[in-house]
Amino acid sequence: MSGGVQQQQQHLYFLGLPDLKKLCCVTLALPEDQELRSTQIKTCRELILLYSDILASPGLDSLSEITVVMAISFFQKGIVQMFAQRRSLQLSSSQCVFPGVLQYCVSFSLITRLAPGWNKAGLYLIAGKDFLTESGTLNAVSMELSTSEGQLCISIVANTVRLPPTKLEDFDLPPLVLRRFCSDPRCALDPSSTGSAIWCHVLPR
Repeated sequence: MSGGVQQQQQHLYFLGLPDLKKLCCVTLALPEDQELRSTQIKTCRELILLYSDILASPGLDSLSEITVVMAISFFQKGIVQMFAQRRSLQLSSSQCVFPGVLQYCVSFSLITRLAPGWNKAGLYLIAGKDFLTESGTLNAVSMELSTSEGQLCISIVANTVRLPPTKLEDFDLPPLVLRRFCSDPRCALDPSSTGSAIWCHVLPR
């Protein structure tokens, strides 16, 4: 992240994990004909915001899968099955939940539910839905989750950051492309076409 960062003291919070034997995990697979990464993220966020009993995250090693964790009793209600059917998603059989899977789903679900009050940018959660257009100092936290011996540990470090507003030049696009974009109202920029890493994704709530 460009701009300055002032780091404060670390705070640790410990929560007891639920009985994993009362939870189950399923995988939802997207149809191959869709734009996978965008649909994966949006569908995952939709699940989390629709159902408070669900934790979910994009698949660790797949752009087409979503991992969903819930109580076995909730799974037996058929709500997830109906969601998958309405959106033509392939639903796997239920599996046991491992601590690492639960940790990953808790992390993604927490970040999703904190938006737009707190928004993920790089390693930080930055306060305020208008953080991309603010040029002053902003409140931010860095958060890490880990599981050990039946506990979930949440590490939070408070920070203040300065995030200069993004400019066209920050995308490292060729000058010819930038000139065309500025002169043609119908022109669209595709930062991925340069072959460099896409370092920022901004999603609507």
